Amino acid sequence: MGNKKKIIIISVIAVLIALGIGLIVYNSISSRLRYNKDGDVGNTTGNLYNGGYFCEYKGYVYFSNKADSDSLYRMKSDGTKLEKLHSDRVSYIQVINDYIYYVRMNETSAEVVLRGQPYGIFRLEIGDNKAEQIYNGVVLSMRMLGNYLYFQSYIEKNEDKLQLKKIKIDGTGLETISDEDYEPICVNGEDIYFIEVKDSHNLMRMDTTDDRIVTAAEGNYYMPTFINGFMYFIDLEAGMKLTRVNLSTDEYVVLDEGKCINYNVSEENNVIYYQLENEDGHKLCRMALDGENKVVVTEGDCKNIHITKNYTYFYKITGISVDDVTLYRAKTNGSSIQEVNFSKKD
Repeated sequence: MGNKKKIIIISVIAVLIALGIGLIVYNSISSRLRYNKDGDVGNTTGNLYNGGYFCEYKGYVYFSNKADSDSLYRMKSDGTKLEKLHSDRVSYIQVINDYIYYVRMNETSAEVVLRGQPYGIFRLEIGDNKAEQIYNGVVLSMRMLGNYLYFQSYIEKNEDKLQLKKIKIDGTGLETISDEDYEPICVNGEDIYFIEVKDSHNLMRMDTTDDRIVTAAEGNYYMPTFINGFMYFIDLEAGMKLTRVNLSTDEYVVLDEGKCINYNVSEENNVIYYQLENEDGHKLCRMALDGENKVVVTEGDCKNIHITKNYTYFYKITGISVDDVTLYRAKTNGSSIQEVNFSKKD
């Protein structure tokens, strides 16, 4: 009888140990970072050119809510079910594998500094409220490609000089790629394209397999975007005309003869939104990817154009300062606009 009790006790202990080990392994696996596939991106080139304030993912739009100090919010793609996710002041939002990556740019008051690093790159898992720091410097722009984040950041102790850097999404492998302040926003396959801004406006290409930077094309380019075999860009040489080039035939086509200062293009919606500043007035316009079906969306000065499936969001300058803005949205393929004010939600 005594031996049976010992056997039972030993068996129970063995089961408990096994359960404990299993729980430890499960917690370890469940808390392990989910890595991306090669070529994965977390937002569109056009949205990131416009600050990355809006990003659509799995039926939700994640965004920086100016009505609540640029805090991180989300809502359903149809604009319902508003939800505050974090108090960080965010930009360059990119969402993938149920993680939200963003640039933090909080106020530098003593109170905020006491709560943590005011600047940097952070990752927040959807459903969690604790943001994990990836990089702790001041970041001006950021783009995800695969398991790396490419970004512009100041040289330490020199706020007048920017560098192009990269870091793995797990926070390791920080490297400086270039001492030139290239803006790493435009992705095409495994390559990143940007504009040479020191001596020219040539189109530059960086092969991310070895980070080698070469001149892709000489010219006067601005805001290149690659979609479905075409490159869209603003041609500075031609008076800032919105243009596209067929990458197979090298045929250049001017999409609009006006002076274009900003645009966003969406392959999913077959649409381009673009801001014109002509002598006869300033206006936000829309057309198809081939330049057809042009319409005026609204008169005036607009900026930060973000395209999602249902709505295109943009800020309209309503005062003397470019910071005096009001948020509007238009049905992405519709004909009317409406003012939007996402009230604070605690």
